[in-house]
Amino acid sequence: MNKKYSTLLFDLDDTLLDFGKSEDNAITKVFESYNIPCTPENKQLYSDHNKSLWKAFERGEITREQLFKVRFTELFRMMNIDADGIKANSEFVSYIAQDSYLIDGALEVCEKLHREYKMYLITNGAVKAQRGRLKDSPLTQYFDGIFISEEIGFVKPQREFFDCVFSKIEETDKSKVLVIGDSLTSDIKGAVDYGIDSCWVRWNSKAENPATFSIGNITEILSVLE
Repeated sequence: MNKKYSTLLFDLDDTLLDFGKSEDNAITKVFESYNIPCTPENKQLYSDHNKSLWKAFERGEITREQLFKVRFTELFRMMNIDADGIKANSEFVSYIAQDSYLIDGALEVCEKLHREYKMYLITNGAVKAQRGRLKDSPLTQYFDGIFISEEIGFVKPQREFFDCVFSKIEETDKSKVLVIGDSLTSDIKGAVDYGIDSCWVRWNSKAENPATFSIGNITEILSVLE
């Protein structure tokens, strides 16, 4: 294994866990609960709106509380639906917390790497959702800790998020730490801004990126670390 690094910081959603599948299940249940047609168009409307809010959150333009308050409130307004958006958001997060789907190869990757590296999870997800999904997950046995932005009080890519991480992990040398994640705007930007090497899990994207490494799926991290 690559001895340049001693510590790996893994993003969770769409890096190790299939958040898209959990999210699709959750939004389907919310739509059904509020008698909203579960059409591809309505799901896309939710997805576009939700992504725009999370980008604003990562940029520090809105708080997590504001995001959760307006996510379904604004969505229902766009759909001309008279319903409690705050209640719907709470239900949505509860549904998310109930589902945990491993990305193909993720468990095998973690099982192999934890023998050689200290490993931590770093995530911007909601505490209730992330703790719920990890509660019975076989992933947790391979990690030395989990850092959730809602508990820390700062969000990737903010410098303060990584300050907190480095104050609690054993490794203090940034050159020996590698961030692994799928988001260019949170994982990779955060790593680059903080002076840490990074590995972008690009999946099907061909976007230009500043990451140290770029891989097509999570199993390819093994080749990077050979």
